[in-house]
Amino acid sequence: MKTHLIAACLCALVLFIWGFISWVVLPWHNAVANKFTDEAAVSQVLKNNAPTAGIYYLPFAEEDHRQGEAAAFINVLPNGFDMNMGKLMFQALFGQFIAALLVIVLLRRTWGLHYWQRVGFVSSVGLAIGFVSHFPYWNWFGFSTEYVAVVILDSLIAWALAGLVMAKFVSGKEA
Repeated sequence: MKTHLIAACLCALVLFIWGFISWVVLPWHNAVANKFTDEAAVSQVLKNNAPTAGIYYLPFAEEDHRQGEAAAFINVLPNGFDMNMGKLMFQALFGQFIAALLVIVLLRRTWGLHYWQRVGFVSSVGLAIGFVSHFPYWNWFGFSTEYVAVVILDSLIAWALAGLVMAKFVSGKEA
């Protein structure tokens, strides 16, 4: 158990560092996003029309969708967002630790895999995580193929890197 907690801590750190590289150093997330031409005007329209924080659909009702009319799926925070980086980084690291523990549980259910097969297993889990969590946005909300491809690839790389560490510490149970 102690070994698995150490592995989860190290994997969380790997995932955290990869997240920094992916979002801060590499240009790919910004390359698949667009900037409003007048952010202040859009911000004011959102604040005026979205009184509470949450997810909004435009149009809200499925039957109101019309070909050629604007549509949106957006998380609106009318009062802004607390960018307390210490708090956000702690939450991210904690979430990555929990995710690593969950993947360790899955890896422990395998048996007879050598190191690179364990890395492949964890990488496959990362691909599944990315695909299951982002493909529906492409399918149901029209997110761009480029955006979805980047976030799925990001997940695959993150978990492949974590898999390199996890596979050193975790092997499956014997049958």
